Amino acid sequence: MLKYKFLAVCALCLFFACANNKGDDMAPAYTPPDSSYGLVYNKIFKVSCSLSGCHDAANGSHQLSLKGSAVYNAMINGSVRNVEAGAANLKQIVPGNPDQSFLFHKINYDKSPYKFGAKMPTGGLTLTPAQIEFVRQWIAAGAPLEGHVADKALMQ
Repeated sequence: MLKYKFLAVCALCLFFACANNKGDDMAPAYTPPDSSYGLVYNKIFKVSCSLSGCHDAANGSHQLSLKGSAVYNAMINGSVRNVEAGAANLKQIVPGNPDQSFLFHKINYDKSPYKFGAKMPTGGLTLTPAQIEFVRQWIAAGAPLEGHVADKALMQ
């Protein structure tokens, strides 16, 4: 009888261990298109933002996880949760308009008229002026998912 109870407990433990695994380790890595957005994703989001603890898959805090393919659609004309930024009519990214794009103000924090929350990325990570200019150019050109619309040399 004790043997069957032990096996039942082991089976339940195995069941719950499998049920709690969200499969994040098994999910295929997101590969963005060869484009200006792809450079922003690979050279900024992936190495600065999604690793900082703010926008990683585990936390997804600050309303946006930057892991995976859904991030682009979530950002384009996406609403902001920051009350002050919302009151200023900012959106996550407004194609063609860096000045109305919250992302641009967050990465260009020192020169921005909007000081809502903290500068991005956080945790001592910084973007170069060239990277910030690349993002500005990409947004100004309509923030397309595909195609190279910003000066690639800025990301070298």
